[in-house]
Amino acid sequence: MKRAIREYAPYFGAILGLALIATVVGGYILAHQRFYLPSWVPIGGSDFVDYKATLPTAQSITPGQGQTVNIAGVPVGEISKVDLVDGRAVVTMKIRKKYTPVYNDATVLVRPKTGLNDMILQLSPGTRTSGELAHDGKASIPVSQTLENVNLDELLASLDGDTRQFLQLLVGGAGEGLRGQGRQLSATLKRFEPTSRDVLKITRKLATRRKSISRVVHNFRLLSESLAGKDRDLTRLIGASNEVFAGFAAQDSRLRGALRELPPTLQATTVGLGKTDRLAKTLGPTLGQLRPAARALGPALKATRPFLTKTEPVIRTQLRPFARDARPTIRALRPAARDLAAVTPNLTASFKVVNYLLNELAYDKAGDNHESYLFWLSWANHLGNTVFGNGDAHGVTRRGLLVVSCAGLSTLDQLKKVNDQLGLLVGLLNPVQSSAVCPQTSQPGNGATK
Repeated sequence: MKRAIREYAPYFGAILGLALIATVVGGYILAHQRFYLPSWVPIGGSDFVDYKATLPTAQSITPGQGQTVNIAGVPVGEISKVDLVDGRAVVTMKIRKKYTPVYNDATVLVRPKTGLNDMILQLSPGTRTSGELAHDGKASIPVSQTLENVNLDELLASLDGDTRQFLQLLVGGAGEGLRGQGRQLSATLKRFEPTSRDVLKITRKLATRRKSISRVVHNFRLLSESLAGKDRDLTRLIGASNEVFAGFAAQDSRLRGALRELPPTLQATTVGLGKTDRLAKTLGPTLGQLRPAARALGPALKATRPFLTKTEPVIRTQLRPFARDARPTIRALRPAARDLAAVTPNLTASFKVVNYLLNELAYDKAGDNHESYLFWLSWANHLGNTVFGNGDAHGVTRRGLLVVSCAGLSTLDQLKKVNDQLGLLVGLLNPVQSSAVCPQTSQPGNGATK
């Protein structure tokens, strides 16, 4: 064997080189084709855990095409298989072991990743209190906890014909109204900036009020705890109060003068107590509503620690480089933004005109038995077709109705005999014979219609 190898060493080396190249190329291709070794392989084995979810529809979900499963926007696995079970789609998800377990109250949302309906599964793993979801191939996330993607054409198809027509008119009118009004639109959007600042001030005041109430409750608790441990001091306070009252008894005349000043003081006290009562009525429900939030604040903060730990690499390696790369684009867009701001000063007036026009066309007041202008638009179209529907080489022939009395028919008959030109015109008119429609009496008839 060794002699044969030495004799054919060049060929043997070529075969080994080709085998090595084939191994490297095959490994590269398999790595990019999402080929994973079984978990029992000691080196390079996959660490996926299979979970199943029942979906109402598996439209645009294609296993083996790199469609991922995300948790909070982070890819944690991929879709490996789709089966049809009892008329519903059962999707098998391969989740990496470090992102498990998944709990029984987990939810799955089908979301498009791109405009070409390249779907991903947005997984919320659920809470620990509901228990872990089994991954034995039988248990799955029920369809009540999953939601498919809703396309825009499905949303538009759910509208009736009139609504779609009105929407088309609205979009067309908005396009006409906004044409060349970019600066006005920018100016209108800028007017919302003071509103957002005021809303921010209100929310900050509410947050400060909540902190103040929490501080009052805390101080009141400290005061109560301090008084509970000082019985002797309270006894001495009561004894001193008795001595003070004895001194008041010795000052009878002065007390009478003080009592004469007491009614105004009582009135002011009544007003103050009324305000205090309103404060207490407001403070009680507020404190009651704050208790669940205070109790849930500690577990919520603890629950966010893993999320913050996981998102820190994303912020460091993805968001910060993206922000640095986006700065040149933002600087390039600033002139366009300034030009857009200068184009839209009159957008408010345009919106008012469009709004008034649409209100006039579509308004239908309830109870007055009068329809809107849009209702009569179809009737106007129908009547126009009736009036202008006939014609010949000379143009449109308009229909009409000529009513002639029996006396008029008699006059036309006499005109034909007296004047040839008028007789020609009467012949072109082609009236009915008076003898055919008028009674042969001395009384004038009711007339004829041609």
